[in-house]
Amino acid sequence: MKQLTFLTGCCLFLFFLNAFILNNNTISTFQKQNIIACGPLTTGNITGKFDGTQEIAINDNRKTAGELRNGVLFLKLETRIGNWYPETHEGDPLQVCAFAETGKTLQLPGPLIRVPEGAIINAEIHNSIPGPPLVLHGFYSRPGNEKDSVKIAFNETYKVQFKAGKAGTYMYWASDGSVRTPFNNLPFLNDSQLFGAFIVDAPNIIADPQERIFIIGLWNDTTKTGEYTNDREELAINGLTWPFTERLIYPKDVPVHWRVINASNQDHPMHLHGFFYTVNSRGNEEADTIYKEQDRYLSVTELLKPHQTIAFTWTPDREGNWLFHCHTLFHLMAGSFLRKMPEMTDQEMTDINTHAAKGMGGLIMGISILPSINEVKKAPDEKIAERELTMIIKEKKNYYDTLNGYGFVLREGNASTDTSGSIPGPSIILERDKPVAIKIINHLHEPTTIHWHGLEIESYYDGVSGWGNRGKELAPMIMPGDSFVVHMTPPRAGTFYYHTHMHNFQVFEGLYGAFIVTEPNEKYNSTTDKVFLFSQDITAVFTEGHLLLNGKSRTDTMTLHPGKNYRFRFINTTGYLTDLNVSILLNDVPVNWRAFAKDGAYLPTDLQIIKPAKDECITVGQTRDFEFDPEKKGDYVFAVKDFTDSIVLRKVLRVQ
Repeated sequence: MKQLTFLTGCCLFLFFLNAFILNNNTISTFQKQNIIACGPLTTGNITGKFDGTQEIAINDNRKTAGELRNGVLFLKLETRIGNWYPETHEGDPLQVCAFAETGKTLQLPGPLIRVPEGAIINAEIHNSIPGPPLVLHGFYSRPGNEKDSVKIAFNETYKVQFKAGKAGTYMYWASDGSVRTPFNNLPFLNDSQLFGAFIVDAPNIIADPQERIFIIGLWNDTTKTGEYTNDREELAINGLTWPFTERLIYPKDVPVHWRVINASNQDHPMHLHGFFYTVNSRGNEEADTIYKEQDRYLSVTELLKPHQTIAFTWTPDREGNWLFHCHTLFHLMAGSFLRKMPEMTDQEMTDINTHAAKGMGGLIMGISILPSINEVKKAPDEKIAERELTMIIKEKKNYYDTLNGYGFVLREGNASTDTSGSIPGPSIILERDKPVAIKIINHLHEPTTIHWHGLEIESYYDGVSGWGNRGKELAPMIMPGDSFVVHMTPPRAGTFYYHTHMHNFQVFEGLYGAFIVTEPNEKYNSTTDKVFLFSQDITAVFTEGHLLLNGKSRTDTMTLHPGKNYRFRFINTTGYLTDLNVSILLNDVPVNWRAFAKDGAYLPTDLQIIKPAKDECITVGQTRDFEFDPEKKGDYVFAVKDFTDSIVLRKVLRVQ
């Protein structure tokens, strides 16, 4: 994660100190499915609050622009200034530059360009935005070169004809070049919404008509104080921000195909609750790599850097309400500078019917999975005895200097971990296919809820208060002095973790821990199975960094032995450090290890390769597993770099 995200966090902390906030209007619901409805979409030439300026229509990327005739797409676009309502008409508009088909309504994202491989694109792009010339990117054959951009002066038209090129997920965009981010030279102000999807379909393949294309956008006003700030930021998926983003409804057991494009200037680790998705391709605006069947891998969190793209498939095999969201904390927090949002009352804060709509915001999409059309109701399975665990959440006074921390106590029978509560929470070790009941008792002075990250469990126990459901019953918050029992049967062995899903600063206060599932009858061996859990403490909200490893800023030495096979489990549960890169060095030279799992799922055989342990990215919301077999004695260095390519944490691995 770049500096912009950190600055966003600092400013948002001051601007939105209370994470539970209220708008003045009531969000409608689909009563039967407990789905929050998105706001009304704009469809026509509506005059906004800026006199004479057209309202920008929200584009769901389901209709292709232009006209395809005899293998040639004839396309006419123009750029104009319009009023964008990312929070629908509940909030004020932002006046931004946008694309439109010539003579038609402005759209955000810009008009979808979609053609089959082999097609020719005949395009005209007219610039109707006064000021500096627009720099246009993306109107060239793929794979291409970002440097193949063109300048279009005000009131001029650029004409071009080119072959679409290879199949893949791409984008086009433009900028007036006047205001750019200091670290990646991308727009973030009024020209930041000049983008659209460019899809080239593979030959002889009929595209899924239900496939969806989602584009991430970001607008930020850095000019209010005359210096680089982030106190006015708007995050959107297909032009809307939560709770106004489109609600997605799918039947159970029917495969879902998505393409996601990051058109913004920031990193976004995109996380899907409840299900793994199969990554079919990854790319950027210039090129795309479509994986062979044997190289497609499972994931629950994928990092999309600016202008990167991804295509994936997933199959919802469980009913309920779920989320797809960016895992950067500051991109999930409720708040708005476009509409009045008074503080929530105590009653509203504890009302699960308002929490999901008003207790979080930003880059989130809600999903509801309905029963299969032909599903036959089965008799309930015979009840199997559950293993019983108790987790007690406790406040730790002055844990971070003068600030309090939140820790966990884990109990099973008469056995208990540190009764004062530990940060991170104790590792929970379970067996695949063995049911467990985890009772969570809240001894804090505020409500909380716990999400079981990467685990395929029922919606009601997933940890999203007021959103997860069991029929008409919504998942609760765990109130002070109250408890909640989570029932689950982990279906796969792997590395997962648990963390608070309150969209305030509880994750910085300590509410997280490792969650490990072993194969049946496999005993977890802590001498060869090592957890490396990255986190940040509450001071990271005010000061950049403060990276912790297993809860400590000062690392101790880990003793290993040559010839033994070790499993290293990496977990990034930080608030915003999206690009942590890990290495193991001996005499400053990377040693070898084998990558074999990601997000709790084994990698395909072809990807389980031995390679240098150098700069492997572990992004926020991601877990990765490596096998390490040290051959020589000596002091190895485990090193962690941040986005500056500087080592921010070291740990000695002493092989003796």
